[in-house]
Amino acid sequence: MKPTRAFPIIVAYLIFVVIGIASGLLNIAWTYMQSTFGVSHDSLAALAPAAMLGGLIAAFLSGSLIGRFSLGPVLVGGMAIAGLGLLGYAFAPVWIALLGVAFIASIGKGTIDAGLNNFVSANYGTREMNWLHAAWGIGLTIAPAVVTYFVLDQGGNWQSSYILVGAIVLLLGLVILLTLSQWHIHTRDVQTKSVGPPMTESLRQPIVLLGLLFFFLYGGIEIGTGQLANTLLIEGRAIPQEIASSWVSAYWGSFTLGRILMGLLAMRLGDRTLLNICFTSSLLGALLLFLNLNDALSFAGFLGIGFGLAAIFPILILQTNRRVGSEHAANAIGFQVGCAGLGGAVLSGMGGIFAEHIGAESISLFVFVGALLTWLVYQFMIRWEVKRGKVLLSKA
Repeated sequence: MKPTRAFPIIVAYLIFVVIGIASGLLNIAWTYMQSTFGVSHDSLAALAPAAMLGGLIAAFLSGSLIGRFSLGPVLVGGMAIAGLGLLGYAFAPVWIALLGVAFIASIGKGTIDAGLNNFVSANYGTREMNWLHAAWGIGLTIAPAVVTYFVLDQGGNWQSSYILVGAIVLLLGLVILLTLSQWHIHTRDVQTKSVGPPMTESLRQPIVLLGLLFFFLYGGIEIGTGQLANTLLIEGRAIPQEIASSWVSAYWGSFTLGRILMGLLAMRLGDRTLLNICFTSSLLGALLLFLNLNDALSFAGFLGIGFGLAAIFPILILQTNRRVGSEHAANAIGFQVGCAGLGGAVLSGMGGIFAEHIGAESISLFVFVGALLTWLVYQFMIRWEVKRGKVLLSKA
């Protein structure tokens, strides 16, 4: 990697670590937010969508924004919005205000997510893409310890964790502002802007819609497992907070380790083999979590889910061009990123409702069913790709 290309990818990794921490704070903080604002478990059905809806909007519009303003300014704007939104979590005086700042922060995070995915996809390769998402996993792994440190070790409150992370996001935004000349999307070494069909045309493609369903379900199982695990362990299985926090960290740690290893193995095993390994691991892990035969096997289930989900998102993002065609790829990547976030919000909220009205143990069933549905939709995607390939070959 050339030195001039090394700096922005390193900064991108750092940004994804911090955004991962920001996304993971709620995994633990939600337990304490409930008492702060006087709300119950099912209120997550309102907070989770608010914390993702802005990201969905930003992801869908990211291609157009980058095409109009270029990548650097869009990233600076996203970092500023995200940083201020995270600070807003700490200072929100009432529940409705928290919903508002959650929406604002999600706009910034969604802009950053889609922008850096497009940046790395255009300028780097499979290894860098996997490691970019591994960086996000590192942040998610760190997040429970950050909240636990302030809440338990320092005798403080959950708000302090949001102040710290919000300040770091603003600082990294300043770094991008001072190095704008290095933040461009290149294709074949020529700087380009996003030019393609309208969003509505891309959304009329059946394979694009099938992909959106997949990423919606995938986001639900990935984010929902991490988001609801603390509630499952503490309230459903009477596990102490310190141990529960370590289990949530282990889930994201296995997720991160999986992405690092899959990035190294990608060229040797091939995408299809890696995906088969990943789906098998996630399904077996979800089954072990649901069966709850003993604590050791349930813990192994968390590790299996995290490790299994690791490479699915980056590989399918990289396959977008092949799957939908180059003319729709830019739009589809933004849509997929947004739908993954939306799925995490909506399905996590549904899991919170189940926990409130059925019992916290229902979360384990929620995770298993989500993993199974994700695998089934993937099978449809494979068959569609085979069918599309035969049609293209017959026209050649």
